[in-house]
Amino acid sequence: MPELPEVQIVVNQLVTRLGRAQIRAIEIRDPKIKLAGDLVGRRIRRIRRRGKNIVVDLSGGRHLLVHLRMTGWFEFGQPKRYRVAIYTTRGTAYFEDARRLGMMQVVTTAQLEHALEQLGPDPLLDGCELSGLRTTSRPVKVALLDQRLVAGVGNIYASESLWRARINPRRRSDRLRSEELRGLGRGIVASLRRAIAHGPRIFEAQQFAVYGREGRPCRRCGTVIRRMVQSQRSTYYCPHCQR
Repeated sequence: MPELPEVQIVVNQLVTRLGRAQIRAIEIRDPKIKLAGDLVGRRIRRIRRRGKNIVVDLSGGRHLLVHLRMTGWFEFGQPKRYRVAIYTTRGTAYFEDARRLGMMQVVTTAQLEHALEQLGPDPLLDGCELSGLRTTSRPVKVALLDQRLVAGVGNIYASESLWRARINPRRRSDRLRSEELRGLGRGIVASLRRAIAHGPRIFEAQQFAVYGREGRPCRRCGTVIRRMVQSQRSTYYCPHCQR
């Protein structure tokens, strides 16, 4: 599932390819997607990210709100299958989504604000403010996946960030000390920025510290990485570094 870094990479590509362009046509190939309102002729004012959401601000007070969900992505050369094509004066973006779970809708400014205000702080936009973690007794790894507490962090970068901060993923969130929260904040920002730096090659170039490395040595201490299941999601950690 695309998390904050992958979404930011897509946003960067969209800005480069479609920024300030005018929409010439919209082709919808999947009846599950219904885009209310006339988008043709509207100019793209800004393309941005909030958490895992992509926001395309359009002229006339409309916004295209996109969530990639499990398999959504934008391509700029025509793929074999795509759900939506956005034709502009600068180029075309194809919304590809094998499992058809991604969301795309046109909203007003008020509707956009309502949707985004449900999200917690975005680590790269708001500073990594983690006081919300103290409001729950859930294990910290589970709490990090709650988008109302921290926007954009998913399963992969939760494991990576906890490893950087040397925090056991089983720790109760409300029992983390202030210095541990600050360390976790630094770990989250470092993990996200490192991933974004890979750019479009992220899926082939990225090497994780713990995620997906069960049975392999920790890159810091050499202890064998373990895997456990928390809330039906895989968690990877080093039993020595994250006691």
